[in-house]
Amino acid sequence: MNPSGDGEFEVRVLGPTEVRVRDETFRVERALERALLVRLALARGHGVPDETLAADLWGEGQVDKPTERLRVLIYRLRKALGAHAAAVHRAPNGYALKGRLADLLTVEDELLAIRAARRSGQPGRICAAAAEALAQWRGPAFADVRETPYGAVEAARLESLHLDLLTDRLEAELALGTIAVSEVDQLARRNPLNERLVGLSVVALYRAGRQAEALARVSDLRRALADQLGIDPSPTTLELELRLLRQDPSLLVRDVRPVDEAAEPGTSMIGRGPEVTALLDRLRRPAVVTLTGAPGVGKTRLAREVANLVAQPGRPVVWLDLTRLSRGDAVLPSLAAATQVDAAGNELLPLCVARLAGALLVLDGAEHVLDPIADLLMAIADQGERVSVLITSQRPVRVSAEEVRPLGPLSRADAIRLFQERCGLGPDDDAEVADTICTAVDRYPLAIELAAGLTRTLTVEQIAQRIEYRLRLLVGGARSAGGRHSSLRTAIDWSCSLLDPLGQALLHRVAVFAGGFTLEAAEEVASGNEPPIEAADIAPLLADLHDRSLITISVEPGGHRFGLLESIRDYALEGLVADGNEIDVRRRQADWCAELAARTQRYGGADHELLVGELSREEANLRSAVQWSLETPGEAHRVLAIAAPTWWYWWSHGRLIVEARDWLHRALAIEEEAPPRDRAVALRATASLTRNSGDAVGALALGERALGIFRSLGDDLGCTSTLVGLCISNLALAKFETALELGFQASELAEFVGEPRLLGTAMNVTGGALRGLGRLEEAEERFQAAVELWRRIDDRRGQAGTLGNLGLVYQRTGDLGRARERLRDALQLYREIDLTEGIIDIVELVAGLEVAAGRYRSALRILTVAGIQRLRLGAPLIIADELEARDLVEAAARSALGAEADVVVAASRDDSLTQLADELLGSLSG
Repeated sequence: MNPSGDGEFEVRVLGPTEVRVRDETFRVERALERALLVRLALARGHGVPDETLAADLWGEGQVDKPTERLRVLIYRLRKALGAHAAAVHRAPNGYALKGRLADLLTVEDELLAIRAARRSGQPGRICAAAAEALAQWRGPAFADVRETPYGAVEAARLESLHLDLLTDRLEAELALGTIAVSEVDQLARRNPLNERLVGLSVVALYRAGRQAEALARVSDLRRALADQLGIDPSPTTLELELRLLRQDPSLLVRDVRPVDEAAEPGTSMIGRGPEVTALLDRLRRPAVVTLTGAPGVGKTRLAREVANLVAQPGRPVVWLDLTRLSRGDAVLPSLAAATQVDAAGNELLPLCVARLAGALLVLDGAEHVLDPIADLLMAIADQGERVSVLITSQRPVRVSAEEVRPLGPLSRADAIRLFQERCGLGPDDDAEVADTICTAVDRYPLAIELAAGLTRTLTVEQIAQRIEYRLRLLVGGARSAGGRHSSLRTAIDWSCSLLDPLGQALLHRVAVFAGGFTLEAAEEVASGNEPPIEAADIAPLLADLHDRSLITISVEPGGHRFGLLESIRDYALEGLVADGNEIDVRRRQADWCAELAARTQRYGGADHELLVGELSREEANLRSAVQWSLETPGEAHRVLAIAAPTWWYWWSHGRLIVEARDWLHRALAIEEEAPPRDRAVALRATASLTRNSGDAVGALALGERALGIFRSLGDDLGCTSTLVGLCISNLALAKFETALELGFQASELAEFVGEPRLLGTAMNVTGGALRGLGRLEEAEERFQAAVELWRRIDDRRGQAGTLGNLGLVYQRTGDLGRARERLRDALQLYREIDLTEGIIDIVELVAGLEVAAGRYRSALRILTVAGIQRLRLGAPLIIADELEARDLVEAAARSALGAEADVVVAASRDDSLTQLADELLGSLSG
């Protein structure tokens, strides 16, 4: 499980510390591990230096060997997190947590909403935001980490914030006339020096007809301030006292008037329970809430559900279907008809607004008439009427009072339940197939209901088989749903028809990105063509598309990333073909992928994790560009430019080794006339992937072809890399003498060209050949020199691999202490850069130490977990003497365990490699 990928690993600190991952909630029981978890969470994804962590956990200079203590503590924390251990990782500048402080982030978001609402004079919004923030507290903040130096400080800060939020809510309720006198009075008594709170209590008492008590409370405050602090009341308090004495009428609140109008209820609703609850709570008081979201997400359906529930106790509701209006000047007459106002000219708008006092006004489908809607909202604000407004729109109205609530897809469970109910299925019927269908339509309610409607003529399995043709398939919605909701295509058509030509063209062009895209990528790929789009115009055009809910935005380590839902992407790709621009745009995207590949081909250095992260984010785009290039005549040369420089990425993600190898084989077969150097680079990359998928003989042949081309070109750098690859292929074939000669050649050439990374690799493989020949002292010398070189150039991947090789040398010489140290350091480095195949290599070597210590069950468990991972990745162990060592260790363990061996294997099959690696790190560090 990888909690960093989807942001679902949450730490909550406003009460006893708890961790939530999806629907699972658990505690870290030991105090120090819990304090470490919270301190890492406070860094919000950034690394925390070891010295800072030690000071915050134990106090400045209060612990010996803080780095070693932290390493043990990190191991214990990962163990406590179990399947979620990967959330804690080593960042370049310290330890970090891939997770979020969910409750604290919610509070901070609501604080921003409170400040914005205060600037725009919206007490209802303040009240709702403060209530939402206060709801995050489950008890005293940092309740179980207060004994740490940092915990005490944070707890005090958050206690003060909690009181401020309570005061914000009570102040807003006072402005709305809904305050509970007893609550504010009790809070003021507990905080007798808090002038703001006491002032609220005074006004609440006055409004309740208790003027004498209100005046007495001001006198008590004056006396307490003088006695305890030696100060006078603030000017605000003195002014309040004068207003009480004058019986200022502005201290009271106005009455409201009703309107007898309600929205019609819709069909039964499935899902959206939290949204309904939140909206009902928010709309109890004056507010302007806009539901935004992509076509078919269910904005109208949710608004109808809320309107129906609001109307049930008798509150008036006015519903305007704005999609029926073709012009903005029709909004006000429609509102007048709905509110039964008979007037004209300048009197019409004020009378309509007055008639709405106390009501809920629902404005459905406002995206094409935003200006008159903004005028209406400003009139409501100017007249001070207590009206709640619920708007559905592709994009916000953008008035100061507006609270925008984006609507996303249904949860997986709700989507399946909606499909099953609309099909008349039971909860256990066709759940997996239903999930496939719902996922294909982005779990959007409209598309799910349209798909369910097809069961009149198709089976659920037949729908699933055809769902990729979603735009043509999903038609025939209910007549009562209205034209926009009659088909998936119609819903998207309505949204896209409101775009100008440049907006439509950009939407079509960015659809070539299969895995999302950055602004820079869009500027490079989507500019030009007809209609011409300037690169400088793309940012505002993307902002407009996002406002209209046609593209998504997520915040990732590389910055903001844009994306399209699959249904909208299908629609946009059809538009790209119709525009006549598909070939040009796809070529530019493939060229952009090739530039990315060239930029990321130097792996293993200090920026290795950044390169892996960038390629991981763009993996879907790289694969899409490769597939298009292979399938389009005359474009296969682009595959060489994309896949060859990134071969190391496909190898390190073993599940893709065979696929990437086959891409290059196909492209080389098509592009026989490719430039010689491009062909040689591709042959070398194909050799590496072929070897690492288990075919050393095939890799040898490919490598020799590449070497011949590089030599004919006089390309010493290319020759060096290829000689290294040929050396590894010979190591895999146990041809150690040949491998040694190739290793020496590669080392000499690497020194000549002055390429330290290649020199380190050449020294490492030469050491492997010496080890295979039994020349262990010479192998150790080579490996040690390589490690020093890797350290100088800060290449953690090379360092880890060579340390692993040293570990095997020391095992063979019987120096198990040094073997243990080298393998520990190698495993730590591989965990830091998250290289799965490297982790597998090292844990298999650790199994040898376990056998030497007589821990046969542990050894066999390690080999079982590692072996299963190799099978899953398609990445077999290829170096002959390493394979022999592994087989000997397994044989020794099985021999010692006898019949129990099969029991150990069976019990270990489902164990996590990550958890195993962390356990071994802890034991190796002990």
